[in-house]
Amino acid sequence: MSYQPPHTGGYGPGAPYGGPPAGGPPKNYLVHNILGIFGCTIIGVIGLVFSLQVNSKWEAGDYAGAESAAQTAKVLGIIGLVSFILAAVLLVIYVLIFVVAFGAAFASM
Repeated sequence: MSYQPPHTGGYGPGAPYGGPPAGGPPKNYLVHNILGIFGCTIIGVIGLVFSLQVNSKWEAGDYAGAESAAQTAKVLGIIGLVSFILAAVLLVIYVLIFVVAFGAAFASM
C-alpha cells in the first residue's frame, strides 16, 4: 500500500487539516439583499436567506458551503440591487410626469 497524504480540504498548502482557509469568512452581501427586497421582494428575500447562511456555515466548519452561499448571495444581491435602482428611477419618472401633467392642468384653471 502506498502512502496517502492527509486531505487538507483543498484550501491551500497552509491550511491545517480541517481548518478554515486564511482570510476569514467570505463577504455576505447583506446590504445588497436588504435593498433588493425593495426592488424585487422574492429575489431580495431569497438572497437575504443566503446572506444569513454565510456566517453560520462558516462558524459550523462548512467552508465550501459558506463560499457557495456567498456566491449565490452575491448574484441575487446584484439582481436585487439593479431592480431596486430600476424601481427608484421609474418612481422618479412617474412622479415627474404626475407633477408636470397636474401642474399644467392646475395652471390653466
